[in-house]
Amino acid sequence: MVWQRVESTSACESCRAYWSTLQDLGEEWDAAGRPADPEVWGRQIGLALAMYAEHLGTHLPSSS
Repeated sequence: MVWQRVESTSACESCRAYWSTLQDLGEEWDAAGRPADPEVWGRQIGLALAMYAEHLGTHLPSSS
C-alpha cells in the first residue's frame, strides 16, 4: 500500500492549507518507510491533526 494524496475540495482556504500539510506529512511518512515512531512522526501528525480539528471547529454553528 502506498500513500495516495487526496485533495481537499473545501471552499475555505485555511481548510485546504491544513489538509495539504497533512497530505505532505503523510507522503513524507510513507517515503520514510512508515516508521512506528510516536515520538517523531506521531507527534508531528498528531499536532497537525489537532490544529486542523481546532480550525474545523470555527465552522461549527455557535450555540447562543
